[in-house]
Amino acid sequence: MNFSWFDIGFFLLFILCVVGFSMYKSRKERTIEDYFLASRGLTWWLIGFSIVVANISTEQFVGMAGQGAGSVGLAVSNWQLAGSIGIVIIAFTLLPCFLRAGIYTMPEFLEY
Repeated sequence: MNFSWFDIGFFLLFILCVVGFSMYKSRKERTIEDYFLASRGLTWWLIGFSIVVANISTEQFVGMAGQGAGSVGLAVSNWQLAGSIGIVIIAFTLLPCFLRAGIYTMPEFLEY
């Protein structure tokens, strides 16, 4: 595959726009809480959407669709349903303890 100068220029322009927009939006962040918890200013539905989207990968779009259409059927979707229940249990039990202790990342938890 050969890339033209237009392709390379457009890619670099896109990267610069993403970095510039990110730096503009994060200019008010001063603490680790601001960075990892968005200054506690997000609504519940946006946090839930973020958790779901972070959990979705190509495996869901391609692999599970193929398994569902093949011999396994809809039983393959139980994996996602069980994962959703697990995420909710963790959110209601462990997350308040982590936030009380000031833990925002997994390395901080392991250090704690």
